[in-house]
Amino acid sequence: MYFDEPQCPNCRDGAQNFHYYAGGEFIFDVDRARRLIDDGREPIELDETTMLENIESSELDECHIAHVDPTVPGILAHIWYRDESGMYVHDRLLIDGHHRAARCQREGRPFAVYVLDETESRAILRKCPKVAEPAGV
Repeated sequence: MYFDEPQCPNCRDGAQNFHYYAGGEFIFDVDRARRLIDDGREPIELDETTMLENIESSELDECHIAHVDPTVPGILAHIWYRDESGMYVHDRLLIDGHHRAARCQREGRPFAVYVLDETESRAILRKCPKVAEPAGV
């Protein structure tokens, strides 16, 4: 368990999924992602721009930020979708660690993440919109 505050509504046991909406609904299996990263790989420091983009695009619970362990790395996955204009987008998305990243950002400390490769990112998708990849990808 990553958290130590049992009264916090965000501190819970059980299966964890991350929902994201871009060109449709994505559901990432965070538990499976955690098993994949448990292979000895090293976390890397998340650059500040990516960290801020992910914090700003998420819904955070202020009471949760204060007690999360900022030393636990997050998980970054690849994502593919078509934006509102129909353009194909391939990006990376923080699927675990938004509250920890927010705490690190507020405290001026770096935030580390484990990075899933493209195959791993596809393997942890429980739901995603059908996205045709552009030619040559």
